[in-house]
Amino acid sequence: MLTAGAIIALAVWPLLTVFNTGTPAATMTPAPVLQDYLGRSRTIALEEKIVKRDKSDQIFRRSLASQYLQRFREQGDIGDIARAQAMAQQSIALQPQLNTGARMALASAYLNYHNFDAALRSIRLAFAAEQNALALPQEASILMELGRYGAAEQILAHPPRARAKDASWDAVQVRYLELTGKLSDARKLLADVLPVVDANLYAGAYDRSWYHLRAAQLAFESGDDRSAQAEFDECLRIFPDNYMALLWEARFYRAHKEWAKSLDAATRSANFYPLPQTLGYKADAQRALGDARGAQETDALILAEQRLFNVQGVNDRLLANYYAQRHMHLDAALRAASDDYRKRGDEVYADDTMAWTLAARGDWQKARTFAVRATRWNTQDSEVQYHAGIIAVHTGNRAEAVRRLQAALAANPQFDAFDADDARTQLAALNAPS
Repeated sequence: MLTAGAIIALAVWPLLTVFNTGTPAATMTPAPVLQDYLGRSRTIALEEKIVKRDKSDQIFRRSLASQYLQRFREQGDIGDIARAQAMAQQSIALQPQLNTGARMALASAYLNYHNFDAALRSIRLAFAAEQNALALPQEASILMELGRYGAAEQILAHPPRARAKDASWDAVQVRYLELTGKLSDARKLLADVLPVVDANLYAGAYDRSWYHLRAAQLAFESGDDRSAQAEFDECLRIFPDNYMALLWEARFYRAHKEWAKSLDAATRSANFYPLPQTLGYKADAQRALGDARGAQETDALILAEQRLFNVQGVNDRLLANYYAQRHMHLDAALRAASDDYRKRGDEVYADDTMAWTLAARGDWQKARTFAVRATRWNTQDSEVQYHAGIIAVHTGNRAEAVRRLQAALAANPQFDAFDADDARTQLAALNAPS
């Protein structure tokens, strides 16, 4: 879920560092890990002094905006997004023309704040100024966050001749394939990209780690547990404090009911960035391990998250899904889901969140409308298919219910600690002789 949203995330979708790589050699040797994150705050402090001293310097303001964005990805300080936005805007004010880097940074800040329309305007201005191909994969990524998959595909299908496709371009293509029901193709393309990224001497630790996180996510979605575990290990070897990788590892362990491991990963992730999804995994693990009091305290933190950390509604989707899954605070869940949907339109996971929130409220017919939209691109995400299947059960669409639940289990037989078991139970009931 986080990867589909701006998390990253998720980000659910992290903005990508562009690697200037040519055609990969047949065999590539992984480069040593560039531990650039260790000096991030020192670099920022130095550049802050420069821009404070020189009120007319647009170059360091542009650079500082990028540094703030990178620190947000590495450390989860959401205040860095506001700092990045301010620096990018100052740089553009000083040099309105031919300032592609600042406009791309501004688009990134808007995207992280889920201001998708502003992000799209900014990235299009960035491209229009210099016809800079580096802006195009970012535009395609933003279009997917708005559910405009056809428009994104048009960009991805026509890379500019002046520049070969690079790792960032391919990473956005991977996301498009994943969302449109071509999971095996997405994994194959990413497998081709990983050696290029790992061989790049200038790839920062977080950026390099992120590609392995994507490989772990896709492996998990495909039910390939061995590959998922290997990629999680490599991701965290490269960048040990990758809180998004720890979140997904907590989800992976939770799906397999390895509660102690899930608790450890969720706790470590939440210590960096207490996202509702992370705290939810922590609370589930605490309950499963018999720590009812600890789970109650963690649940209370999620309510605090709603008040304190949900800046500009960036966690609306995560809150809605947490509440809907646990059938609690359903009025708040619907408000959050509706706010997320208004920002995005018919994006796959915005539709799915609306569908599941309405289902939790027992409004099955309205839920079905959104479930149909969520599955229109044939995404193989097991949770999306499971949600659509359960909604089909409750709206009398038996054949579709069977198909959706089978699809969920076919993609990953153990996609969730509870929902996968329920999918099997529901299928057995649907297939039982009447």
